[in-house]
Amino acid sequence: MKRLMLYIIMVCASCTRTGVAAPEMTVTGTENRGNYECRSVEFDVGNDERIKGYLLVPDRAADEKCPAIILLHDHGARFDIGKEKLVRPPCAPEHIARSSREWTGKYFDGAYFGDSLAALGYVVFVTDALYWGERSSEKAQEWSRLNFGKPSDREVIKRLKNEVFEEQQAVYDYCMAEYGMEWAEKILEDDIASVNLVASLPFVDKRRIGAFGFSMGAHRCWLLAAHSRKVRCGAAVCWMTVLEDYDADSPSDLSMRISRLRSEMDFPEIGKLLSHKNMLFISGTDDPLFPATSVEKAYVKLHGSYGKKGVLRTEFMEGGHHCGTKVQEAVIQFFDNNL
Repeated sequence: MKRLMLYIIMVCASCTRTGVAAPEMTVTGTENRGNYECRSVEFDVGNDERIKGYLLVPDRAADEKCPAIILLHDHGARFDIGKEKLVRPPCAPEHIARSSREWTGKYFDGAYFGDSLAALGYVVFVTDALYWGERSSEKAQEWSRLNFGKPSDREVIKRLKNEVFEEQQAVYDYCMAEYGMEWAEKILEDDIASVNLVASLPFVDKRRIGAFGFSMGAHRCWLLAAHSRKVRCGAAVCWMTVLEDYDADSPSDLSMRISRLRSEMDFPEIGKLLSHKNMLFISGTDDPLFPATSVEKAYVKLHGSYGKKGVLRTEFMEGGHHCGTKVQEAVIQFFDNNL
């Protein structure tokens, strides 16, 4: 346990080394969407690196401080889009717009969850994790152009998709060499920079900041809630299991692997770090990636790890690896109650 706490201190120090002060942000474009505005922004995450994001600001923010939600996109082996999985992309190339619409149709019943939250009065912020969206590779973008553009050679499209998937190992190795940390730690560091930025905005009530994620985004959500004091609550959909049932050999795990943390804790034991916060975990009854029997074991452990200060909700909803309308309604109700 002492080694665990030392690691937590190390990871928090690493994740905040960009400074407590808010990152510098530049607005590069705006789009009016009825009762809220979509702003395209760029901001610093340290190491002379600037990344892009979407900031959705409800009209009521002109008169009062609003609650805010950090959105964390999934993995999905789809790298050409990231933030576009959760917010309708403004002025995007046609292949990105089509890719985005297909994704939300498949996993969110056609809804852009970020836009739904902004229309309800929440400030919403989402960025690309490293290797997704505008931080993806040229091969990922070429695959997208061919797959969602004019009819193209299907074998070329398949080859590009496989190459992009396999290059996750190279991204992991790059993070170790360039940043001295694992890929998931770099993602966490960037996510904490997002929280620091949002907390600094004059129209955001920094006491009311939540986080939401689906699939890999759920994994990011509970890590972020555990390591950022500014995140008050979180909703994690379709990512929870126990280590003994988890396939850590897939290249997709490389973006979620923090080896030192796993050596000390099972996934649901993250509750030790979350126990002072209100959290919602939802899983599908027929999720092939996170079978209900394993999730149930994880939920039992999670409740056993939780303290008395925060409130933990764990539940199953009918369906598979999906964040459909009913799940979204449950998440919105959770944020309405907590933010």
